[in-house]
Amino acid sequence: PPMKPLLLACTLAVAFSAIAADKPNSTKVTGTVLTPKTVKDYAGLTLELRLYEYHPFIADKPADLVAKLNLKDYAHKAGKETKTKITIGEAGKIMPGMSYYLTCFVIDAKTKRYLMGEKDGKRGLCKVLTGGNPNKVNLILRDLRK
Repeated sequence: PPMKPLLLACTLAVAFSAIAADKPNSTKVTGTVLTPKTVKDYAGLTLELRLYEYHPFIADKPADLVAKLNLKDYAHKAGKETKTKITIGEAGKIMPGMSYYLTCFVIDAKTKRYLMGEKDGKRGLCKVLTGGNPNKVNLILRDLRK
């Protein structure tokens, strides 16, 4: 019988460490980047995601880069969906009063943009983390090539 409280303590410790793994004010954003099957083939490009922090009330202050994720040799074949799981910003900490957004592009070695990722395929800034914005996103790539 003295094992019961110990077991409970261990279970709680495990539960708490699992919670601590995802720090409550971490800038970590996860999700997927999707290239629709209607998009023409591409290969040898780089999927680049950037997480920025900005002050919502100071217009002339540039946004600061919090984290960057580059996946090289990124490719896609028309007729088939290409889906990639992403995680960015695990090391950062949400700063009080700041706002965050994510950019997502498929670029070449000269950083020319070929495709652009948009939250749920909607145009506009992909806001994340604060102000009721998600820490999990579904980015749909839109072809910028003519």
